Amino acid sequence: MKKSILLAAVGGLLAATSVQAGEYLPYVGFDYVNRTLNVSDVYPDNYDIGNINAGVKFVDFGSLELFAERSMREKKKFLGNTVRGRLYNYGADFLLNGYNFSEGAILGSVGYGRVSTKLKLNGHKAKDTGNTLRFGLGGEFNPTPEWGFRAMYRYSLSDSNAFANSKEFSIGARYYFY
Repeated sequence: MKKSILLAAVGGLLAATSVQAGEYLPYVGFDYVNRTLNVSDVYPDNYDIGNINAGVKFVDFGSLELFAERSMREKKKFLGNTVRGRLYNYGADFLLNGYNFSEGAILGSVGYGRVSTKLKLNGHKAKDTGNTLRFGLGGEFNPTPEWGFRAMYRYSLSDSNAFANSKEFSIGARYYFY
């Protein structure tokens, strides 16, 4: 149900590309994310993640962005055992332009995410799902009106049993539909 709501929202944003007003711009993008979780020594704590996103940029104000993420399978050896882990995450961020300049902006963000973790240790599997509150700071550079390149640092608080908080750095590109 939740996945279908997210897909419907992303589809709605993409359908909005045909409705052009000078005050907002729909966009799609992708990011590479490196996330470090605050977990015990047993579990993998550093994940490489792929992120796809779609959003609407409100010119000179900020943007609303929906995202979906999936990590690579990470493993960690601990006392002769191998632990494997994977993360899945989806949600929405509101980005506010803190300072605009001619070819970009300094950004602040606040958002909500739903994170799922899958761990495997000696044939035993564990799954956990939790909510995250995300805070971020970064910037975007727009060399052309259609393309934007963004780098962000985010700190997330979670109610998940797998981890309490995380730090992430993302870098990626956005294509704006003019």
